Amino acid sequence: MDQSHKSPSKEAYAVGSSIRGEKIAARFRKMSKVVVTQGSSTHKIQSSTLEGSVLCVIERPLNYLRDLPREKK
Repeated sequence: MDQSHKSPSKEAYAVGSSIRGEKIAARFRKMSKVVVTQGSSTHKIQSSTLEGSVLCVIERPLNYLRDLPREKK
């Protein structure tokens, strides 16, 4: 995560808020055990919980979101 991500343009603080992306950078103090579950076909899905002053930044959006119009600031 480079220095340009110090001040996120939009932050979500509500319980249940989520972010999606092809590549997401995260800074955190503690990570729970990684759990591997079955995904589609032969793909595996990993999940974990991050704790302690967590900051996540989308570095590469989902492919299908690239063509959608962006929010006006």
